Amino acid sequence: SGTFADKNVGTGKNVTTSYSLAGVDSSNYTLAGETLLADITARALTANGITANNRVYDGTTTATLNTGSASLSGVVSGDTVSLDTAGSTGVFADKNVGTGKSVALSGLSLTGADAGNYTVSSSGVTADISQLALSISGSSAASKVYDGNTAATITEGTLSGVVSGDTVTATGSGTFADKNVGTGKNVTTTYSLAGTDSSNY
Repeated sequence: SGTFADKNVGTGKNVTTSYSLAGVDSSNYTLAGETLLADITARALTANGITANNRVYDGTTTATLNTGSASLSGVVSGDTVSLDTAGSTGVFADKNVGTGKSVALSGLSLTGADAGNYTVSSSGVTADISQLALSISGSSAASKVYDGNTAATITEGTLSGVVSGDTVTATGSGTFADKNVGTGKNVTTTYSLAGTDSSNY
């Protein structure tokens, strides 16, 4: 059997051995122990109860964490180890809109007399990024000669609310309230978005 010099993590740690002998003639012998070397590696703990807030798209990968219910699992009975979330941060896998998106955590740390014998990580944290609402102003509808339909030609105005650096454009279509001749007729517009980042809006 062997005994490490202490219980703590380390490399090349002394292990003191002792032996027992068995067999018909074992009582006629003694056997001295020897000192060996072996490692004790850190035990991995899991941080539980950490969640991330859902949020609206803002062009970044930053996630806001909720750590008030955080706890540890895997601590050896009798050890003193606590989870410190003060420096923790969360990052979405990418900036784009989606549901149940993975959030990677960093900055978790351990405190307590036995903290040096452990590592900590957390997995399975997810949250949603929802689309950002844009507004458009200054659009105009072209007057036309009666043609028997309600289609209107739209000149798109200015999009407001696009995150700096994103590529988003709007294309509009319009429909007169009816097909008949009139002045100052209502035109209902609809818009579609295009561009590299349009799916986030």
